[in-house]
Amino acid sequence: MAPETSEITTRDVLQQINRRLELIESDVRAVSEKLDVSFQTLNDKIDASAQDLDGKWEASTQGLTKKIDTSFQTLHEKIDTYFRWTIGIVLASWLSTMGAILFKGAL
Repeated sequence: MAPETSEITTRDVLQQINRRLELIESDVRAVSEKLDVSFQTLNDKIDASAQDLDGKWEASTQGLTKKIDTSFQTLHEKIDTYFRWTIGIVLASWLSTMGAILFKGAL
């Protein structure tokens, strides 16, 4: 007796190839969907981090600006005070010099 052999036709081979292509396409779609979700999640995280960084940058910039303004105001007040003292000392010196000249001439 001869062993039974099954004949595979061209149609059977094409159906097998078609089925395998369908499986590959469904796998590619699933991977594509997973990648889309992963990329969206990554983009959301990057956007959140960028917004957080922008907020921290604004806060530090405002804090630095306030410190600079306060330092500038303090420096301005010190310069104003020293200028007034200098003018007072110069006037007092001038008045004492003029007084000495007038009293020496009167004597």
